[in-house]
Amino acid sequence: MKAPSTSASRRPTTTRMGTRARAASKDAVSEVAAMDALIDLMAAAKTDEELTKIVAENVLSFDQKMWMRFASRSDAATTTEAKTAVMELASKTMKLVETMVQKTESTIQESSAALQNIVGAAADPTSGEFDVPLKQDALERMKKALEKTTVDERTLNTLYAWIRKSDENKLDGMVHILQRLLQLYAARELDENSSPLDKVIRSNAEDWTMHLIDITNEGYGETAFAKDLQRRMEGVVLNLPNGSYAQRVQAEYLKEIEDRGKEFFSKKQ
Repeated sequence: MKAPSTSASRRPTTTRMGTRARAASKDAVSEVAAMDALIDLMAAAKTDEELTKIVAENVLSFDQKMWMRFASRSDAATTTEAKTAVMELASKTMKLVETMVQKTESTIQESSAALQNIVGAAADPTSGEFDVPLKQDALERMKKALEKTTVDERTLNTLYAWIRKSDENKLDGMVHILQRLLQLYAARELDENSSPLDKVIRSNAEDWTMHLIDITNEGYGETAFAKDLQRRMEGVVLNLPNGSYAQRVQAEYLKEIEDRGKEFFSKKQ
């Protein structure tokens, strides 16, 4: 068999390298265009409040490449006024980004401290040890500590980060505690104290079946349960920011109750 010529064997590789180079060049041009568009948008801001809003919405875009692009824009400026305007905008933007980063770090520290306080409440008051799975008295202490705490997206973000870290480190007991904390939070947010379903929502997962028995004996049947649960789910979907941790936690909690309810009613038939 005749071996392929050297030029023929190299051609596909050269073609692939050329394609990759063109793609990389195109991506670089697009990236520069995106940075220029953001700089132009900030330069057009009429007030400091408007500039702050733009920076906050694009804070992750301000990396080393962006600061280098500011410098390139300044070097390319054709007048002293234009050069000064670019550098003043860069300086003002850098100060805004630094302030936002510091505020975020401070908020994370505050969230961590609040979560440590709630989780610590689950420990035995005498020994300081955690008895896992958590018993009723430990859950009640966590619930009381939670009532004194404002839980926002950053708090939930920190909580999920703790769960991932605990899971990676094989700390199953801590994962259990943190997951119970998510349930307590969801129950607090979803409890309307307006229907028999709230008896289930505000109770611990171990007691759901018991409360389902109680409310059905009081005339709260499967149809009412399904309608009430659907209304709560629609409220979570429509009233909370789409994709937020709050929406995720509360929707998952309602889904757990729905699954337990379906199992309960299927056994009654």
